[in-house]
Amino acid sequence: MPIFKGRIFPQGVQPPPPSPDLFLQIGPAIAVQIEVPQALAKQLAAQGQTVPQPVTGFALIDTGATISAVDQSAIAQLGVSTVGVAGIGTAGGPQQQNLYPIRIVLNPLGLGIDFSSVTGAPLGGTGFIALLGRDVLARMILIYDGPNGEYTLSY
Repeated sequence: MPIFKGRIFPQGVQPPPPSPDLFLQIGPAIAVQIEVPQALAKQLAAQGQTVPQPVTGFALIDTGATISAVDQSAIAQLGVSTVGVAGIGTAGGPQQQNLYPIRIVLNPLGLGIDFSSVTGAPLGGTGFIALLGRDVLARMILIYDGPNGEYTLSY
């Protein structure tokens, strides 16, 4: 059972002792790669087309999200076409968001998940390229240790 224990610390700085305050500000984040789904990558390669390079960054683990979301700019870089539209409840109220087939790789765990659909969301300015929802967490064990400023994610 692969396990990842994460702490949040400023980029380019040696990890400090666990920080509940920084954890509170940023939340549980994990390094990810956003890719075209494996089936699409195989199809593109078979047709002699270039498979788009993955988009790397961080995803916020979001227990309030039913399904995962990927930043619209990352989706645009991959050139993935929409597969539908869904009504989504957000903090700003209900919205219609496009759905896309995407592969999300959780780098520290070495786990890649192909999704038939995730929502495209305007995440620019948040520091995240994805939100990992309960569609991911349903496959995992998440332990949120606020007092120590850590979380553990395993599958």
